[in-house]
Amino acid sequence: MSLTADGKVAQRPARELLALRGPRVLHGTGHATRHEPIEIGQVGHTFDLTAVLVPDTTGTSGLRLITSTDGAEYLDISLDPTAGRLVVDRTHASPDARARGGAYTAPCPTAKRPNTPVELRVIVDRSIAEVYLAEEQVLTLRFYPSTDGPWRLQARTTGSGRSEFAVAAWNLAPLDIRKVSQPARWAAQSA
Repeated sequence: MSLTADGKVAQRPARELLALRGPRVLHGTGHATRHEPIEIGQVGHTFDLTAVLVPDTTGTSGLRLITSTDGAEYLDISLDPTAGRLVVDRTHASPDARARGGAYTAPCPTAKRPNTPVELRVIVDRSIAEVYLAEEQVLTLRFYPSTDGPWRLQARTTGSGRSEFAVAAWNLAPLDIRKVSQPARWAAQSA
């Protein structure tokens, strides 16, 4: 967290998270229509994703993280240009009765401007998702997927036009703490 020049609180993922990125597992650009959601590719259960979305102004547009092979479990991350909001909906994220459903929202005035790209960063660690919108908004939530199979990502829109997207994702891998701590220990011993 930091303060911007105008005194607002800015939030962004820690830089150290970049060191956990493995090779890029997906990269896709294109457009989706209401009748043609686009399969972007598979991600692991722990990943870091960047996205640039240009929403369809006639409906909601965004990404769907599908966590079950039959497509029944998913987390929707979308832009609502009419309301000028980012919406993260976990209504269909888990069949477990103990899991809370519902949608989280954050203001996104940029989504109201036609043909204007909106940048997102999404970090998922199994059942926790953090969705960053610019540096001023972040939504953190739990979504409790119930399956261990492969997860996949789609670009979608509910509008009558088309939604543009550019997405890249990296699976995250834990650092080998022995390799990280070794140089620090040598530095301490030689001081």
